[in-house]
Amino acid sequence: MITGKILGKRYVVNGISADVSGYVPDMSADIYYEVIRLIDGKLLFLSDHLERLRQSITGSGIVYPGNRLIIENLSLLVKDNPFREGNIRFCLQQSNGNDAILQCYFIPYFYPDADMYDNGVKLAVYPHIRPNPGIKKWDNQFRNAVFRYIQEHNVYEVVLVNQLNQITEGSRSNVFFIDQDGSLFTTPDKSILAGITRKYVLEIAAKEGFPVREKTISLDSLDRVVSVFISGTSPKVLPVKQIDTVSFDVKHPILRLLMNEFDNLVLNNLKWL
Repeated sequence: MITGKILGKRYVVNGISADVSGYVPDMSADIYYEVIRLIDGKLLFLSDHLERLRQSITGSGIVYPGNRLIIENLSLLVKDNPFREGNIRFCLQQSNGNDAILQCYFIPYFYPDADMYDNGVKLAVYPHIRPNPGIKKWDNQFRNAVFRYIQEHNVYEVVLVNQLNQITEGSRSNVFFIDQDGSLFTTPDKSILAGITRKYVLEIAAKEGFPVREKTISLDSLDRVVSVFISGTSPKVLPVKQIDTVSFDVKHPILRLLMNEFDNLVLNNLKWL
């Protein structure tokens, strides 16, 4: 299964680098994790990912090992592998002792191509409610089910729909909507895993003076939405051309400005290890 596959020559566990041959992470265990993007040998939004992991394990019984130790493990992973680009999963798992197991390894990824950024991607609706949306904890059954659904429906991503028929977020992304008045809508923080890319999109929107409302959009009101995009580690800011059978404007000027400004922001938030 895709959830157990890792890339590269080496992985790192508690500061020890080992050969990936034959190693399959046990994704059925209780794992709190982050996926961080490596660009030109540098990590994007490192401090944000570290802080979110620290918050995710609050109340779990896992002791946060500290930023310095995690950074040392990430640095060893990057040094021992040939990649300059890619996605890294680093995660904490409860152990029998006092200290958590810290694992770091490269994982498969798919970055949108130029055509997707230009013409947008298709999404499908997927009924699902996260039990603890604010905590980034691995759900193996959900991940595998979504992966199969995406493959079967030939879409880039799914949007999750709650019991009220409202779109909350993507399975690995956040969703934004733009109405005919140029206002941005996004699901309230308390109902989703508020992504790091989403955080910076909201900052850009505020700087540009775009009205932003935290409101959950229902499937029934999609025909009144002008433009849609998703945000996340791999897609960055990506236009959506269609959700199921409803189509959207992928050239909306607000969307295109947010895309350009986010790309500029990325260049200023890369950190050497």
